[in-house]
Amino acid sequence: MTIHSINSIGMFGSNIFLVVGSKTVLVDAGSGVLLNKMISKIKRTLKDRRLDMIVLTHCHYDHIGGAKALADEFGSDIMAGMGDAPYIANGDPEYTAARMFGGKVYPMDVTELVEGDIIDLGDHRLRVVDTPGHTLGGICLYDEVTRSLFSGDTVFARGVGRTDLISGSSRDLINSLKKLKDLDIGTLYPGHGGCISDGNKAVEYGLIMMGG
Repeated sequence: MTIHSINSIGMFGSNIFLVVGSKTVLVDAGSGVLLNKMISKIKRTLKDRRLDMIVLTHCHYDHIGGAKALADEFGSDIMAGMGDAPYIANGDPEYTAARMFGGKVYPMDVTELVEGDIIDLGDHRLRVVDTPGHTLGGICLYDEVTRSLFSGDTVFARGVGRTDLISGSSRDLINSLKKLKDLDIGTLYPGHGGCISDGNKAVEYGLIMMGG
């Protein structure tokens, strides 16, 4: 499994990670600003391979705005946590915060993911971990082989996601961080900011910030 950083282009973008194994997965899709440049970078990285899946860690516009166009371009399946998937599929402007960002989410087909689902990449298997708090349907993806965690906006290297938007909950976020604390996390690949090689340290710091 190889992990490539596909930097989101434009304001209000998220981190985007392209995970390449026997299948290929894009973790989050950014806002979709300057989409053609993003598509070109993904094509250069994949060479002649197909982008099999786009997994969205949660429903906010800065992570999902580019999803439909990327899926249309590459023929990819779009997946998201069960609590957020219907709002992404409908392009709900409030729930996805698209209106707040000044953008638009177009309706798309979304497969719902639940706790324990496995995204099989061959030698590596990304396990879905439900982590509500930033949004109701927020998820992380954990690889037990490399101990990598793709954390979306649940936890960053030095902080956590906000809980004051629709479906956010401080109590849920604290419980999600406690769940992540039980994992053996190596590298943390967050939704914003830099990566960190000691993911458990980031989780512990997030719990301190949240008073948990």
